[in-house]
Amino acid sequence: MKRLLWLVPLAVVAALGTAAEAYPQFQLSRDQTCTGCHISPAGGNLLNENGLSQAESMSQFGTAPEFFYGKVPSPSWLVLGGDLRGATGYIQTPEHAFVAFPMQAELNAAMTFGKFSLHVTAGARPRTVGGSAATRVWAREHYLMWQQKPGETTGVYVRAGHFMPVFGLRLAEHPVFTRRYGGTPLFADTYAAAVEYVAPKGELHFTGFIEDPLIDPVSHASGAAAYGELRVGEHAALGAEGMYEQTADDKKIRAGITGKLYLPGSDLLLQAELQFVNQLVDKTPTNPAGGAPKGIVSYLLISRMLGNAFLLDLGYGFYDPNLRIANLDRDAFDLNLHWFTTSHLELVLNTRYELIGYDFDGKKGGDAGAYALFQVHYRM
Repeated sequence: MKRLLWLVPLAVVAALGTAAEAYPQFQLSRDQTCTGCHISPAGGNLLNENGLSQAESMSQFGTAPEFFYGKVPSPSWLVLGGDLRGATGYIQTPEHAFVAFPMQAELNAAMTFGKFSLHVTAGARPRTVGGSAATRVWAREHYLMWQQKPGETTGVYVRAGHFMPVFGLRLAEHPVFTRRYGGTPLFADTYAAAVEYVAPKGELHFTGFIEDPLIDPVSHASGAAAYGELRVGEHAALGAEGMYEQTADDKKIRAGITGKLYLPGSDLLLQAELQFVNQLVDKTPTNPAGGAPKGIVSYLLISRMLGNAFLLDLGYGFYDPNLRIANLDRDAFDLNLHWFTTSHLELVLNTRYELIGYDFDGKKGGDAGAYALFQVHYRM
């Protein structure tokens, strides 16, 4: 039994692993689109020229923002980058443990030839259950992209390869319920093809994906995802999303909405996502009745820059995998503080308090969980 208890904090540590993503906290407050700062139409990973300039201007101590401070020259057709990330701190699940673990060690490259570009993100592969992975390295992302307007930040993008479908708010913090339970969990990148359109007034993303046939994946689903967002004026956006997933055992249909509102007077950005999930469970010898549980996944995030180099996030998440069964729901209260010290070094405090099956009139579910982790992120 004691050995089983240790699996709980280990599972939490695994869930807190991360890959570098964009910060949607800067959309509307700093730029209209993710492509305003990133090469990828989904945001994340490599920065373009404007993104490098933003990294320098919003950091505490500046420093040259280019790859290895511009000391490693590269031809104009090649963009290089990378991320190193680790964390240490305290978790309660409800077992108490102090932990320290690596989170990310990856290199990024984008090679552009006219309207076509090859994108590769390669590095350390996370350990699988039982250590069954054939290798400890992989290319988490690798895809070929066609861009309608090379060198610009708007227009049509077509991608094919291994990447995460674009869906929802795309928050970098993977323990957020709308990431973990909302169709895009950590390391769920898989083989996909996408057609995407990005403009200042809105964006559309259509992705078809299949279960990864080469490795034992995090997600065993094949299906399709769609996300669209319409900017309402300069400081607001409304979005709609849908996803269909099919595995050997069930089918899931996801439908949801997103909203973003920036209040320039107080420099506050509010983001919200509400997702309804209909899971159709197939009949099996162990489950002859099958089933159709219906659930809700939601998140509200309030973000504010404190001065020029600090970002404060306050978040609340609600998740209920089956509305027909009482006390399965979860509430999460998050507080994250980011300090952008230099153009390359970010220090982050991630904290959460999570309740299971709590109706706020009395405790009816499981024990509460919590974590407070200090994270170091170095962008090469």
